[in-house]
Amino acid sequence: MGAPERDLAPRERAALERAGFSFAPLPGAIGEGAVAYDPLAWTVAEYTALLATAWPAPAAARWLGVDASRVRQRLARRSLYGIKLADGWRLPAFQFDAPPPGRLVPGIERVLPHLDPALHPVGVYRWFTQPNPDLVVAGEPVSPLDWLRTGGDPVEAAALAADL
Repeated sequence: MGAPERDLAPRERAALERAGFSFAPLPGAIGEGAVAYDPLAWTVAEYTALLATAWPAPAAARWLGVDASRVRQRLARRSLYGIKLADGWRLPAFQFDAPPPGRLVPGIERVLPHLDPALHPVGVYRWFTQPNPDLVVAGEPVSPLDWLRTGGDPVEAAALAADL
């Protein structure tokens, strides 16, 4: 794998650096010709993990204390996030709060409908779990999930979700 900075014209590289892009090696990169961070492989691994920990619709319905048809209605309204597979819906676990049972992350149902349905599930997961500079708690950027869990206004998170 070549070094991308050598494949760019000096003007292109300078423009990317001015925009904040770094050509520094990523954590875990070993060096030229060695196995390093592979964004495609990492995305596949994240997607696999997302599906492996996702709940089938009937399990999500039991957790929420509702009928499976209610889960399907909420998936259609996009107040629950799901991934449609050949054998049914899978609902990623990130949207469910830890015990007590029957709880979603507070306010997430007000944020989910603002996400573009065309977004890749890994992109949705990353957006919800990585710190966002526009969501600040105690002077530190927090993820949209942490924002919601600490009582942050879902309207603010929804506005950011709409801009993705």
